[in-house]
Amino acid sequence: MNQQEFRQLIDKYLAGNASVEEEQLLLNFFDSFQSDAEWDNDVFGAKQQLEDKMLSRLQNAVAQSNNKKRKIFSIPVLKHVAAAAIFLAAASTIMYCIMHRQQQNQVAVNKPAVTHDVNPGGNKATLTLSNGATYVLDSAKNGILTQNGKISIKKEKDGQIVYAADGVKSTTADENMYNTMTTKAGGQYQVLLADGTKVWLNSESSIKYPTAFKGSQRIVELTGEAYFEVAKNAAMPFIVKVNDMQVKVLGTHFNIMAYNDEAAVKTTLLEGSVKLSIGQASNVLKPGQQGMVNKNGQIKVVDVDTDLAIAWKNGYFEFDRSNIQEIMAQLSRWYDTKVTYEGKIPDDEFVGRIERGVKLSQVLRILELSHVHFKIENKNIIVTP
Repeated sequence: MNQQEFRQLIDKYLAGNASVEEEQLLLNFFDSFQSDAEWDNDVFGAKQQLEDKMLSRLQNAVAQSNNKKRKIFSIPVLKHVAAAAIFLAAASTIMYCIMHRQQQNQVAVNKPAVTHDVNPGGNKATLTLSNGATYVLDSAKNGILTQNGKISIKKEKDGQIVYAADGVKSTTADENMYNTMTTKAGGQYQVLLADGTKVWLNSESSIKYPTAFKGSQRIVELTGEAYFEVAKNAAMPFIVKVNDMQVKVLGTHFNIMAYNDEAAVKTTLLEGSVKLSIGQASNVLKPGQQGMVNKNGQIKVVDVDTDLAIAWKNGYFEFDRSNIQEIMAQLSRWYDTKVTYEGKIPDDEFVGRIERGVKLSQVLRILELSHVHFKIENKNIIVTP
C-alpha cells in the first residue's frame, strides 16, 4: 500500500464510508505499520488521527451501552460480549486496534493509572523432593536435575519438568517417593508426571505426586489451581484430592480451582468424564459442565463456557460478568500484589479478555475505562471510585 492509498483509506474510514473489507485492510496495515523514511510526516499525522478516532469510537460505544453495568475491554481481542449489539460493524476491529497498540507501544488510554509498575508473573516454582531437597526451578539449569530412584527428573527448555523411567521397572521404594511442586504469587509451572499426565499449575498453588504410579490408583493432592490432561489408563483411575473432596477420572481434560479465599472449589470438565465426591455426596460431570463444592460440602453442577476456566492456562485473564473484586483477586495472584479498597466501589460487571503477559499498569488503564481508579504503592493496588 502506497502513501496515497493509505490516506484515501483513512479518509474513507474517518468519514464512515469504509466497507468491512476496507476496515480489515486498514486494521492489518495499521497493526504492521513501521516507521520508514519513505513515509512523510503527513502520513504519520494521519495515522495518529486514525488512532485517536478509533479510541473515541471505542469510548463512545462503551458509554452508550444499553447495559450500563457491563464494561467491555480486551487485549488484544473482544470475545464473548453479550452486549455486542451496541457496536457498529467495525467495533471489534476498533477494539483490537487500540488495545493491541496499547500492548505494543504502552499508549495510555487516559491519565497514568500508576506511578510504579509491576511486571507480569512467569514460570517460577519450587520443587521439593521426598528427601527434603529443593530446587528453585526458574533458576535451575536445563537438563537432568536428579535421579530419584529409577526415575529421572528433567527440566526441559520450555520450563516443563518431566518425570521419565530409565527403562527399568520401578521398585516399591520408588512408589513411596513423593515430590511437591509449589508456585508462589506471580508464578506458574508445568509438570509431566511419570504416567504421561500433563499438569499446568497456576500461581499460589501446589501439587504433591509420586515419582512413579503403582497399584490400583494414581493419586495426587492439590491446593490452588491446576489444569490436567490425564493419560488414559482404565485399570488405574486418576484421583485429585482437594481437602475432603476428590475428583476421580480415567483419562480426561479438566481444571480445578481450589483457592482458600474462594467461596467454592470449582471443577470444570473439557473432555471425558469426572466424578466429584465429598463425604457421601457425589456427582458425575459431563464436558462443558462445572461442579462447585461450597464450604458446606454441597455440590452444584452448572453448564459453563470452559474457555473462561482455562483462560489462565492459555495466557489470559478472561471475565464474564465479573465484579472488580473477582478481577482483582486474579490480578493479585499473578502480579504478586496486595489489594485494598477505598470508598464505595461501583458494582459494575466486566466482560472481556486481557493478556497475562502485559504489565500491571496496562491492565489497570483498561479497567479505568469504567468508574474505578487505581494506584500502586509498594506493590499494593489501591482501588478507588
